[in-house]
Amino acid sequence: MNRTTKFSASLLMAIGTLAIVAVVASLTQNIATIAYAQNPTPAAPRTDIGVSGTGRVFVAPDTAIASIGVDITAPTLAEATKQASDQMTAVINAIKAQGVDAKDIQTSSYSVYPITNTSKEGETPKITGYHVTNIVTVKIRNIADVGKVLDAAIAAGANSVNSVMFTVDDSAKAEEEARTLAVQDAMAKAQTLATAAGVKIGKITVISELSGGFQPIVKSANYPVAEAASGAGPVETGQNEISVTVEMHFEIAQ
Repeated sequence: MNRTTKFSASLLMAIGTLAIVAVVASLTQNIATIAYAQNPTPAAPRTDIGVSGTGRVFVAPDTAIASIGVDITAPTLAEATKQASDQMTAVINAIKAQGVDAKDIQTSSYSVYPITNTSKEGETPKITGYHVTNIVTVKIRNIADVGKVLDAAIAAGANSVNSVMFTVDDSAKAEEEARTLAVQDAMAKAQTLATAAGVKIGKITVISELSGGFQPIVKSANYPVAEAASGAGPVETGQNEISVTVEMHFEIAQ
């Protein structure tokens, strides 16, 4: 082997060695990266007091939302839809006559489906009639008018009063009060924990609202046509609960 051949062989060996070293280094780096990702540095232990607090306020509802409608069955589609339309028009007019604004009446459900007979095996079912349902959602802003609105609707032909929900139209003020009570509750809990542990609470490090809102009162009802003359009867509004929950963290002051 001449000198040139020996030099070329040495050069190739050197290049190969460098390539192997580079591959090994890359693999080592990737393994280290994966190991770090799988085993991150553990977080430092918490050195604060963390608590949650809840504030509750009870208010009388000032608004009612009622689901009122008609449920019609007739031999033909034309009869069913006409009866439902005429009856619902009378119901809506009666509701408006009690002082409910048109913008507070909204169609929430309208359905039409055929009624078929029970066929024997191998026979095609035959349509024997049609069922039409038309439901509106009515917002009654004067809570004292709930009874007379329902009475008027039933007298006009409403045979479906599915539910009446009592709510608060503007709950912002009550929510602010509940939020204040929630913070006070959390601070009292933190103070109790600190006293029991023999430490003092420091400045607030975290404060956040976890949940809030009010729980409306829902009353279910169903007034068949046969009972329409007797009216909807007395309606009790009760009270709504508005609650807010907060989370707070305090430094521990020795």
